[in-house]
Amino acid sequence: MVEAGLGGSDDAAVYETAVEQQRVVVTENFADFATITNDRLAAGAPCVPVVFVRKHQHPRGSALAPALARHLHEWSIANPNPYPGVHWP
Repeated sequence: MVEAGLGGSDDAAVYETAVEQQRVVVTENFADFATITNDRLAAGAPCVPVVFVRKHQHPRGSALAPALARHLHEWSIANPNPYPGVHWP
């Protein structure tokens, strides 16, 4: 988020930027991003796919990033056109 200029931004700003840039959100923050996504879907507002991950399902330390990247890559191959809304890979 820091590299995207969103360090310290609230979740709604992160989501809005994802919508503007047509990106997928990947997060552990189910409570906030599920609410934002569901509220926007209910209002008919533009939405993006939100992929929820759980770090505890992956190795710790330096192995986390490669394992998570592999998991998300496999999910993206299986879901080349994910619908806007909540996803649990």
